[in-house]
Amino acid sequence: MIIAFSNKFRILLFFLILVYGKLSAQENFTGYINPEVSLKLNNETLWSYQFGIAQRDIVYYDIEDRRNFREEIKFQGQFIELNHYTSRSVGKYGKITGGVRYRFIEIYTKKQNEIRFSEQYTHTHNLKKFALAHRLRLAQRFRVKNTFRTRYRFSVIVPLNPQLQTKDHKKLNLATTVEGVWEFGKEETPNYGIRYSNYLNYAIFKDTSINFGLEYRYRDFTRNPYTQIFLVSALKVSL
Repeated sequence: MIIAFSNKFRILLFFLILVYGKLSAQENFTGYINPEVSLKLNNETLWSYQFGIAQRDIVYYDIEDRRNFREEIKFQGQFIELNHYTSRSVGKYGKITGGVRYRFIEIYTKKQNEIRFSEQYTHTHNLKKFALAHRLRLAQRFRVKNTFRTRYRFSVIVPLNPQLQTKDHKKLNLATTVEGVWEFGKEETPNYGIRYSNYLNYAIFKDTSINFGLEYRYRDFTRNPYTQIFLVSALKVSL
């Protein structure tokens, strides 16, 4: 088991090195950190409720003069977000969710605060050695220019320590996701993007887990492409 875990960890490390090398060659690139804390309320019914708070900050700008490293390393707050999601299980594998997210942007920049609504369907199927998940999400982003999004995400979740998967904690999983995004609005041309992420999920207690990983976004690739990478971290508590 230890050998299997070691090999999987080496594969993950090798992948992260490849991603970093790819990103370092990208033009028009911005790096972010995006920590989040969420609380999920479960009950004996088909319904569940989640409340969360998140923050996003820019920590790296790509500039043409690569010799000026100090200008590239900058810390700039983007927003603080409060969010809520209400979910209902549908059938054996499905779940429908409605959510609202409010972003406090004016405290950092001159841009207007923003509210988002989302509706999604998630289908998760646990197989013998891994799990597969599909998510279709519609989102409405209300700000100076209103934006509408359609997103589809495919995920694979692989246990890195399968010998502990029957216990309440110390579970370690590797999640890989690929997501396509279509954006459009009355005042903006439709554009397309793709998101790819790898992150680790570790259950430190029975009802508490942490996520840590990277998310790569290649946005508006049909017209004016630009790249974003997020160092994502999350603390999730279920009651």
